[in-house]
Amino acid sequence: MNWQKFFDSVPDFRINRRKKHQLVDILVIALCAIVSGADDFEEIEAYGKRKESFLKGFLDLPNGIPSHDTFNRVFKYMDKNAFGECLYSWSKELLGFIYSHITQINVDGKVLRGTAKAGFKKSGICIISAWVAEQHLVLGQEKVDTKSNEKTAIPELLKSLALEGCLVSSDAAGCQVKNADLIVEKGGDYLIAIKKDHKHIYEQITDWMDRRKIYLPVDEWVDFGSGRIERRNCYVESNLKLLDDLSAWKHLKSIVMIEAHREKNGKTTLEKRFYLSSLKASTKEFNQLVRNHWSIENQLHWKLDVIFREDSSRTKSGNAAENLTTARKLALQLLHQIKDKESIKNRRKIAGWDDHYLIRILQRLNQN
Repeated sequence: MNWQKFFDSVPDFRINRRKKHQLVDILVIALCAIVSGADDFEEIEAYGKRKESFLKGFLDLPNGIPSHDTFNRVFKYMDKNAFGECLYSWSKELLGFIYSHITQINVDGKVLRGTAKAGFKKSGICIISAWVAEQHLVLGQEKVDTKSNEKTAIPELLKSLALEGCLVSSDAAGCQVKNADLIVEKGGDYLIAIKKDHKHIYEQITDWMDRRKIYLPVDEWVDFGSGRIERRNCYVESNLKLLDDLSAWKHLKSIVMIEAHREKNGKTTLEKRFYLSSLKASTKEFNQLVRNHWSIENQLHWKLDVIFREDSSRTKSGNAAENLTTARKLALQLLHQIKDKESIKNRRKIAGWDDHYLIRILQRLNQN
């Protein structure tokens, strides 16, 4: 495995005369440890010490295993963009190898709850990710500035992505005309949720769709699970001439309404959600595309929280939180590349128990 090539774009910020450990060794040990079940720097060090003889089979380790303070310091000061590019470049290579185009990129933010100040739930570090659900790949991420919100980070993330032939889906945080125009200018289409914070547009859309839905085709999708029944009815309106408040959305072609009826414990609730799109598609297609967007919550964010315990991490100084998130996403992506009947949770455990299984996982980095 050519680790030097994989991490070649990551510059070493350290002074040469003070280096005891090679940067590539530090990064590879951390990746192996995280794949195998380590969740913080102390656990990464503990893994390294117990697997030193195994690691020496493919790493130099001139001064043995680094301390947890060394791992912490490297992740704190390491160039987050360069380290992230290792993940994104690999994702792009996989996509180019497997498919000739991308169907849908899901954009959504995740707050690292463990980094929040006591008593301030919304003060935690928030990272916006671009996720391709079908192939389980991360194409990019952007940290939200502490004095800002997701609305400012999303356009920066979009600028870094190749969107030709893609559909970009986003929740209401991305509902800005400039985002929609940027996506179309880069050759893509958008599907963006809209909520009540866009008061006049939202009111006009809800009133229009409530009156028009009896004349529109409908697609119904039924889901059973966790003691509930959910029916989602999708309506699509493409006649937008009378919707004056949407004149600024120059590429808009469809308004989508989802009526979600949920039955649980004998109670029925109704939730209506609305989306703007530059795409012309059937009600069945839009119903599927809306469901596809939430894979970023179920397949990426949930797994980072539950399997990698990301929300328990309190690391937040410098670039450490973002670099750790990149390492977790790289580990998750590696684990997804293995085709067996084990869950992601079990694959992590087996990798920690079985060095041959771990090697099989790591070899996926060179098989694209």
